Order: sequence, then C-alpha cells, then structure tokens
Amino acid sequence: MAKTPPKKISQVTGKGHQTNRKVHAGRYVHDEAYDEDRHDCGPWIEVQSSRVSAMRYDYMNRAVHVQWPRSNTPYIYLDVPYERFRAFVRASSKGKYINSAMNSYDYRPMTPEEMDAPSNDARSRMGN
Repeated sequence: MAKTPPKKISQVTGKGHQTNRKVHAGRYVHDEAYDEDRHDCGPWIEVQSSRVSAMRYDYMNRAVHVQWPRSNTPYIYLDVPYERFRAFVRASSKGKYINSAMNSYDYRPMTPEEMDAPSNDARSRMGN
C-alpha cells in the first residue's frame, strides 16, 4: 500500500469562503501566493556570523531561505521584498537583523524539497 504524502496546504474555511493557509508555529497563516513546487532561487550566500551560516532568495515566491550554524533545520521567511533581503545580506549583524526585521514576517521550517530546490545559476551572487 502506497503512503499518501502529507498535505502541504490546508483548506481552511473562513467567513463563508475557503482560503489557502499553512501551519506556522502551531497556527494557520495566510500563504496564498507561495508555490512549494516552483522556485527561482539565487545561489546560497555563505556568511561569517554566529547566528546565520547561509541565505538565499527565492525570486518567484518572494521568500528568504536561511541556514543556521547550530541547527540542521533551515527556515523560510515568506513574502519578503527583495529590498529587505538585500538589507539582510548587507547587515553587519545578521542576528540583530533577524530579530529586528525578519521575524516580523511569517516563517517556518523548510521542507526537504525546498532545501533541495536548485539554485538558478543565472542569478548573480550578491556581495555581503
């Protein structure tokens, strides 16, 4: 018997209509525009930081992928404008930037499929 993969997007009824929602930190968050099956990711940017080891931007989904130096669980920050990602790359303290700016966006652990999404080599690497 074949296993059914877990549902990535749940249909949640709200005020007479259904909306696409994802579970984030134990609650549902609106995540209609994010497409887990399609990506246009820039290359991973490795950084010298005690809080962040690498990051990249998904141009198609407006999402920031972040890898941590002390964890095997990377996170994805959703609906982040590209300008905010550029500021994150250039921030002198990545940890302070995460706390002051990035944590205001919805975020969750990345799925293995998102982690394995290939980088688009046509995207230029940003300097940090």
